[in-house]
Amino acid sequence: MGTDVAEDAPDWFRTAVAITPEHSSTTVDGARITFRSWGERGAPGLILVHGGAAHAGWWDHIAPRYAGSRRVVALDLSGHGDSDWRDTYRIATWADEVAAVADVAGAADDAVLVGHSLGGLVGIRASIAHPDLVRDLVLVDSRILDAAGLAEIQRNQPHEGIPRGNKTYPTLEAALDRFRLVPDHASLDFARAYVARQSAVRDGDGWRWKFDRGFADELRDLPPRPPKSVRLSVVHGEHGVMTPAMVEQVTGHLDEPARVVELPGAGHHVMLEEPLALMDVIDEVLAERSARSQNPVG
Repeated sequence: MGTDVAEDAPDWFRTAVAITPEHSSTTVDGARITFRSWGERGAPGLILVHGGAAHAGWWDHIAPRYAGSRRVVALDLSGHGDSDWRDTYRIATWADEVAAVADVAGAADDAVLVGHSLGGLVGIRASIAHPDLVRDLVLVDSRILDAAGLAEIQRNQPHEGIPRGNKTYPTLEAALDRFRLVPDHASLDFARAYVARQSAVRDGDGWRWKFDRGFADELRDLPPRPPKSVRLSVVHGEHGVMTPAMVEQVTGHLDEPARVVELPGAGHHVMLEEPLALMDVIDEVLAERSARSQNPVG
């Protein structure tokens, strides 16, 4: 994967993406779910969940930082990356995929889940459906949706007139030239270029994006707030999609005050804009989790 790195990428980025993860898969509800993992099986888990129209490779420059002390796993949700597509998608099914992958990968013990955008909604659902797995949750600029908000996202999905499947491009270069972040915002060019290259796959005589454009068409099972016992951290961009009202919606009822970090100048795609700042927050969360595990009283 290191061959896909731009010449101007900093050393820390080059070092991270040069570390080849384990590539594996498991079957969940009839679909093959692919995932990447780093670190030793059985170590405390760190579960990374991408956003809509993204894939596990969005975490390649972040995951290796934690492989020395954590079993890190990043999955392709169904309809994304190299995982199978489904006829319909449910947040609850994606949450089950997260739990199954964590178990198969050996990352379910003492785990922390980090979810970006849609991945944060999946994380909330997982904290409800799989409370033994998700007790520490980090939401990264997740738009907390009501029915009207979901309908808006579904209207704005980049279907380009194609009800399902994906548009094909004659060459890889033509596809990459069309790569867009939605919503778009200034990002680190080397990080954006890296995930863009991993987002395209050959399909017959052409190239297409590695996600099902219908992944949000029939979503209805919007997760409510996480359980009040969840230890929650929220990272959002100053110009991201997560509003103060959304932050209050998911944090106001918790037993413990949430960690809330706004990144000045950042937009929605935090790991491509401010990855070092995001990792600083994850560092703090993991340090607190480790301290509690070593001294569980109180």
